[in-house]
Amino acid sequence: MKNNEKKSKRKGEKNIFVTILKVVIVALLFLLQVAVMLLLYTTAHAIYMYAKAIYIIFEIVTILYIVYHHDSAAYKISWIIFIMFLPTVGILAYILWGRSKLRMKKELEYRKVRAYSEDLLNDSSSIIEKIEDKYKRNQIEYMTKISGYPIYNNQGFEYFEIGEKFFDSLKKDLMKANKYILMEFFIFEKGKLWDEIFAILKQKAKEGVKITIIMDSLGVLLKKTKNLREELEENGIEVYKFNPFSPILNGYINYRDHKKIVVIDGKYGYTGGVNIADEYVNLISKFGHWKDVGIKLTGNAAWSLAIMFLRTLETIDKRTIDYNWYKIDFKDLEKASGYVLPLADGPENRKSPIENTYIQTINYAQNYVYMTTPYFIISEPLLTAMLNSARGGVDVRLIVPHIPDKKLVYLATRSYYEVLLEAGIKVYEYKPGFIHSKTLVADDNTSIVGTANLDFRSMHLNFEDIVWTYKTGEEQKIKQDFKSMLSNCIEVQLEEWKSRSIFTKFAEAIIAAFAPML
Repeated sequence: MKNNEKKSKRKGEKNIFVTILKVVIVALLFLLQVAVMLLLYTTAHAIYMYAKAIYIIFEIVTILYIVYHHDSAAYKISWIIFIMFLPTVGILAYILWGRSKLRMKKELEYRKVRAYSEDLLNDSSSIIEKIEDKYKRNQIEYMTKISGYPIYNNQGFEYFEIGEKFFDSLKKDLMKANKYILMEFFIFEKGKLWDEIFAILKQKAKEGVKITIIMDSLGVLLKKTKNLREELEENGIEVYKFNPFSPILNGYINYRDHKKIVVIDGKYGYTGGVNIADEYVNLISKFGHWKDVGIKLTGNAAWSLAIMFLRTLETIDKRTIDYNWYKIDFKDLEKASGYVLPLADGPENRKSPIENTYIQTINYAQNYVYMTTPYFIISEPLLTAMLNSARGGVDVRLIVPHIPDKKLVYLATRSYYEVLLEAGIKVYEYKPGFIHSKTLVADDNTSIVGTANLDFRSMHLNFEDIVWTYKTGEEQKIKQDFKSMLSNCIEVQLEEWKSRSIFTKFAEAIIAAFAPML
């Protein structure tokens, strides 16, 4: 009995000891955990503070970099606001997509190609000297200098007020090809229109005509283009993609080839807003009636379009091109009235010739300026030119879409309405559908038709082309087309516009802050 009591006592003491030991171990582990946490906190806090300091410095450096570069003030402000609100995302986005000029290496490549072919363009000084209007002569001399492209005596300029007429004419001239066809569009998409054009191209390739096509890799990315390249190459047609996508993201993917050019035997040249897809000829309807335009050049002026194409081809293919093989002189063609100046622009040209051609044309207008564009997100200098022209008594009118294809851009476009209307500019929205044409006509004697939208992307990031004209006679046709559209437009009234909801005004203000980035 006593032995059992002793055993129980020893067992109890042992249990107490084990319990105390467990408590001590737990306490020690707890203290160790606290110590580790304190150590981690102090270390992490120090690391965090260092990281935060480095991050703030990096943010400041990025903002200073943006301020230093010669972009528009609105563009800079948009990116700075973005970076301040979303620093990490904003800095990364700016590195990839924010810079409006090419990196030095790429820029030098483009300049080298341009310099090589500059001597192949005609000297137009003798043509400029014969222009009687002193102010117009000065404007033309300025445009030729900043663009590097000459002005030509008009040997044939035709305006097509709808995509259907543009392609009807193009198909007829493609069938006339004997030597070569150059074709460059932002979008190629399979459909009825493409089938008709492809049938002609296949036949011409069989006849020995050299056919070269350039398409933008982004423009065709989500389109119906399955086996398109293979089918073209199987028929002996050369195909090149501009700026193909790479798994390694870099800022160059932001630059797109938005030009639309066709040159046939050096004699016929086409450009305008259209692409090769069925909606451009209203065979399908995505946004109502698709209103687009284009032009045809005949004679020596088509050579400038050929140069634009061949320069792009040379930068893609990295090979020296025999430009002279494509050169044909049409001195024997009868001279028509007026002058034509085809010119191209891209992020490698820091003189922004297309934007400045618009500004100069608006500034020189005395009676009226009528403009159409699908996207209206313009720089301060171009906006100022429009406002000052209207305030000076010039009749300035603008037609934009009523049915948008990009809702954010649509809101950004509408954010400009109030300042335009207050200056006396008349703003209209094309009611039947989407207006994609990019045109300007002024004073019955001057016009611009081309591929460039009135937005920051077209003026500073894309590769674009336009044709500026003076006294060709087709300016009246462009004016008449503009006026005929007005019956299908809704005119925006200032007082009515001011009464829109607070929510709409707020949404426009937010979008407007980032408009140049769209």
